[in-house]
Amino acid sequence: MMVSVPVCVGLLPSGRDRPYERVGLRRHPRFGGWRRAAGRAWVEHATGGCDVTRLTSGTEFDRRASALTHANAPLADACRELDSLLRRHVPYAAAAWSTHDPATGLSTSCTLTGVSEDNQREAAIFRHEFDDDEPATYLKLITEGRDIAVLSEETDGDVMRAGRFREVFAGFGVTDELRAILWAREHPWGSISLYRMGGRFTPDEAAFVAERGPVVADVIRMSLLRSAAARPEAVADPPGILQVERDGQVRPLTEPAGRWLTVAGPVLATAARSAASAMHERPDWEGARSRVVTDTGRVLTLHAAHTLQSEGAVAVIVEAARPAAVGAMLVDAYGVTPRQRDVLGLLLLGRSMTQVARALGISEHTANDHRKAIYERVGVSSRSELAAMLQSEQYDPHVHAGVPPSPYGGFLVSR
Repeated sequence: MMVSVPVCVGLLPSGRDRPYERVGLRRHPRFGGWRRAAGRAWVEHATGGCDVTRLTSGTEFDRRASALTHANAPLADACRELDSLLRRHVPYAAAAWSTHDPATGLSTSCTLTGVSEDNQREAAIFRHEFDDDEPATYLKLITEGRDIAVLSEETDGDVMRAGRFREVFAGFGVTDELRAILWAREHPWGSISLYRMGGRFTPDEAAFVAERGPVVADVIRMSLLRSAAARPEAVADPPGILQVERDGQVRPLTEPAGRWLTVAGPVLATAARSAASAMHERPDWEGARSRVVTDTGRVLTLHAAHTLQSEGAVAVIVEAARPAAVGAMLVDAYGVTPRQRDVLGLLLLGRSMTQVARALGISEHTANDHRKAIYERVGVSSRSELAAMLQSEQYDPHVHAGVPPSPYGGFLVSR
């Protein structure tokens, strides 16, 4: 049986000076960094009737980060390892590695390096995050679809124009800040904030960080996916874990995986064996990814990696391909309708009302009516006020309580 497997974004060899140059991104006009653009590229490996793809790259950072994508490290440990890798290329004193809800762009967790946690300092920073006059906030970068911002460049060298700098960073001897949004599949999965004491971040450093964004976003998403697989009670149609033995036997390691085998039938087992075969035939691969379409039209995504539990075995995470969605917690808290929930997510991601209407197949007039109804329910009058309210009332309590983020939007809260 031939299985149709759409490929994922990857890299292709390009030129001698840059042996692997990212395709589908365009240079940032100020830094020579990268911004998202249309177009996809990939590396394929055909085996057993399935096409299996691997994200590849030519830099030491990307190779090591790709290995982290398929490791079993918890999110915070993965962020610390990424931090250690990045410091070899870009010097800085401290950093904040954050995850963002891909459906809203709001913050869902933060791992600090080079500095201890301080709730008062964090509160002071976030007081400025939703200020319309504050330069290079996370919300602005996300709504503008940008990848990178260096504060000294954003303020024409006068970093004291930023409220967070005047109130917090200057007192610690920080002289510059670099922020990067980690995009994957047109959604913001996280951000990196780097802080330098002495000097400014250079255009080459900004470009290097921007180019690393997609592979770091992949590390974050796979870590969240493994968390969801470990807490199936917190996810509708939860991901499951299969194990493919060296002899090709496919067995479920989790109860949701057994359900997916029943739902998908032989096509899933075939795809899992193909991914495992690709891993065995290409031992340099850290992991592989593919998609299958079931007889009922359901699209499933498979993520394969070697496992230490059984020699020669490959672990495969299987999940239903689905877009990130605004979490039920916002629906429950404010009583918004399903359509208003769709509008809410697009608003927070910076879409214009014309774009919202086009994406949802409704008139712009109807989209504006939904926007007004959302503002009224939440008690705000602007997009920035909406983001600030939702972050403080609905997201921060989960963040401070250590509730894991969900790979599908919101948090892993038992249903």
